Amino acid sequence: MKKVLFLITVIICSSQIIKAQDKIYRNNGKVVEAKVLEVGASEVKYKEFNNPDGPIYVLETDRIKKIVYENGKVETFSDNYKDPERYAGQKSKALKINFLSPLYGYFEASYEKSTSLGKGYEFSLGIIGAGKSGIIDYNYYGTGNQVTEVKKGQFGFFATAGYKFGKLPDFLIFGKSRASHLMQGTYIKPLIYLGHYKENILVQKGSTDPFVVGKQNVTFGALQIELGRQWVFGDKITLDIYEGLGYAIDNKKDNYQPYNYTSNTSYLQETTAFNYGNVRLGKSPALSFTFGVKIGMLLK
Repeated sequence: MKKVLFLITVIICSSQIIKAQDKIYRNNGKVVEAKVLEVGASEVKYKEFNNPDGPIYVLETDRIKKIVYENGKVETFSDNYKDPERYAGQKSKALKINFLSPLYGYFEASYEKSTSLGKGYEFSLGIIGAGKSGIIDYNYYGTGNQVTEVKKGQFGFFATAGYKFGKLPDFLIFGKSRASHLMQGTYIKPLIYLGHYKENILVQKGSTDPFVVGKQNVTFGALQIELGRQWVFGDKITLDIYEGLGYAIDNKKDNYQPYNYTSNTSYLQETTAFNYGNVRLGKSPALSFTFGVKIGMLLK
């Protein structure tokens, strides 16, 4: 009888010892029997269960699927970066400029507002003409075959509006994933372009008439999908690099550019259009393309 009671006692004690351990389930499928000492924002400290006097181990939370504690409580880590509390207090607005736009004849400023994790909207306003003006080279009879130059003299405006759908705002440091900023990460952004401007072009009234400088008014629009990546530095500065592809339409006339300056009958006919905000790739309506680098400042 005493042996039976002793066996029962051993079984009960063994079961209590087994239950007293914490179990760390890693993403690679391994299970660590441990005594969890501390759970931080980015790492967990523990000791091996069978070596309580041994060293303290540290494991990053992004490598952990869940922890089952000795009392049965379960703590999961799969949605670690989706916790809004991680980004509490961060700035969620930004004012940005298209860094390269003045080189292409316009200036673009953008306002972005993050509405939730991985989502936000962005508006842009472009001033066409606030930048480098293109040059048109041309020649006509009576100038002694001398090439004449005239600036395009573009002027107008365009606006864009889009909504961002972003990946979780995390990045890698030395191979370890770290939560960073609410507005950081890769994204996809559907958006619309609308604009109007006027500029100088070459025109020819008749097939035998000389080329002369004329003025045209252009109205354009486009539906785009942009893919980009935005970085945030010190909760102060943003760097946004993107490219987009879409469908554009405009009323821009073909621009005839002479390439044989001794004759008005030889010319190149443009079938694409640079509409400053975007580029039409073929006769309207056609595919359109965008690319840009935006640098910004975060706002409260």
